[in-house]
Amino acid sequence: MKKVFSSNADCIHTFAQRSQDEGRTPNHNVYFRGDKIYSYGYHYLLGEFINNGEAIIINDIGYSNSTSKHINILQGATRQYKQFYVTLTDLDTVHCTVISHKNSLANARKPELYITPILQLWESLNEFLQYTKAKKYKSNKKYKEIKAIVTALNDSPEDYKEKIKLASQKLAKAQKRKDAKKLKERLSKFNFYEIDSFRVGDEDYLRISKDGDRVETSQRVSVKRENAKLLYKMIERGIDIQGKRIEHYTVTSINGTLKIGCHNINIDSMHKVGKLL
Repeated sequence: MKKVFSSNADCIHTFAQRSQDEGRTPNHNVYFRGDKIYSYGYHYLLGEFINNGEAIIINDIGYSNSTSKHINILQGATRQYKQFYVTLTDLDTVHCTVISHKNSLANARKPELYITPILQLWESLNEFLQYTKAKKYKSNKKYKEIKAIVTALNDSPEDYKEKIKLASQKLAKAQKRKDAKKLKERLSKFNFYEIDSFRVGDEDYLRISKDGDRVETSQRVSVKRENAKLLYKMIERGIDIQGKRIEHYTVTSINGTLKIGCHNINIDSMHKVGKLL
């Protein structure tokens, strides 16, 4: 019995025939044991026969172009069986996708782009659960959450969209308050030299170093005080600083924030430190 196959396709098609219990390619890119076939190692289960070989679950969450090719070969080689896909049948994966679509629905101009996939995922998930007789999932918290979303969409999609939008706005306001409190605490510690870096939101902040020789950012980057002073004087005089360099960094723009390299420096922080130079 041949166990080493010259190509991925030969190995995968032999697995699909269910004529032997094991096989592999010379470099172990693809190999199978019993009802399971793997791509590049046991960490990636490419496919698994279920229900005494009448159906197969194909893992269509590809990590690379080559694994995606293995998935395509397996799809073609197992067309004679009932096929299920991980992205459509794994409860955790489906739940994650449904929640993502639900969150996108709040501001969607075309709600159907998110409603239709949710309903399709629900149908595919239930087909798989019924086929495998996995009744335990019906008491699962994630299953119940998906069911509630689908029920609401079927009853009144426009009302549900508005409900999500309001909930999203409320959550955003709560997060903004939380971030503001966190920023105040971190900025205070940064200014008193209790911490050397922090990240809250999209903006960066400045301080003068303890020894007074440098200007430091909340990303733990610093420049000489005299260079920072020279740039700030140009800003005060209204000189166009776009493209100007300050040591290793280039000024991109000053519009709402001072953008230098990867930094978006808070304007108030810039003026506060600039006036101390």
